[in-house]
Amino acid sequence: MKLKLLFSSILITTLGFSQSTINTFYGANNSNFLLLTSASTLDHSPTGANQTWNFSQMLSLGNSVHTYTTPTSQELTTYPGTTTDIVSTSTQGTTVNTGYLYTKNLTGVVSITGLNTSGLTANFSTNNATIGTFPMVYGYTNSDSNVAGNYVYGTYSGTFTGTLTTSVDAYGTLTLNDAGNGGYSGSVTRMKNVLNISLNYSLFSNVGTVTQTSYTYFDPTVSTSDFVFRSVTTSAVVPLMSINQTDTTIEKYPTTTPLSIVHQTLTNSILIKNPIQNKLEINSSVAIENANISITDVLGKTIFNLNNQTIEGTLEIPFSLSDGIYLITIQNENETITKKIVKN
Repeated sequence: MKLKLLFSSILITTLGFSQSTINTFYGANNSNFLLLTSASTLDHSPTGANQTWNFSQMLSLGNSVHTYTTPTSQELTTYPGTTTDIVSTSTQGTTVNTGYLYTKNLTGVVSITGLNTSGLTANFSTNNATIGTFPMVYGYTNSDSNVAGNYVYGTYSGTFTGTLTTSVDAYGTLTLNDAGNGGYSGSVTRMKNVLNISLNYSLFSNVGTVTQTSYTYFDPTVSTSDFVFRSVTTSAVVPLMSINQTDTTIEKYPTTTPLSIVHQTLTNSILIKNPIQNKLEINSSVAIENANISITDVLGKTIFNLNNQTIEGTLEIPFSLSDGIYLITIQNENETITKKIVKN
């Protein structure tokens, strides 16, 4: 009897720490995540099998939405080979920021073809940054040492070279507490990505460096296509541009129903006619009260705001902007959604 109990205990422990497969780089369209911050630096150092991570000082900042779209002909011209445009829209209070990540998926091999965020445009057209081949399991590694392209940041522009290293380097138990949202505890498999690029400007080489380190934790029992937790730290040191800063973005899949994401009426009911010409048509199958509508261009500049609207049936808005790609964000007290629109 004692021997049977011992083997049962070992089996339970093994199952509790079992690894899972990371099936895809892409999540579900219009996925909502909580934006968090931590009162202390997150310790991602444990690697290997049967590890534990306990992030116990998490606080909510807002939310983010990930929208997956097919690239337009203009985007394909700028970022050749792109198959999926990932639009990330974060909301903290009244501040809305939008970023674009252009990717290529060729028979499971996923690469970065470009990005556009916070005034920085990076085009990886010289040599795409290869993330790796999906699905991935614990022990998988991939190193791309030939990343190259060009960038524009404010009044500066030039070329860059670098490396991207991907590793599924750990699995175990992740525990979170995020105030007001129930926290999380479960078995996860972790993917680590490190992107290092060196910037060149005019006749000068290596005028600065940018390093981005991502830790992404997956739990398929919570969400089969999305991560449950991700921490991304970007460090930029570019003396020529007077840049020396480090920023961290933390996102968590809402494993419980937070106050900021209830009654998913916007995602389920809003339909926007696309492409558009002289007017923007927003259709809703249910009445959406107190909706705020904003439109931004691809650089993140807000060019249109309309607040406290009721959307029921069809809402028509005159649209006299130039031809191009825009983002429309619709927000009420329950939810925020962002969609790409094309004017032609």
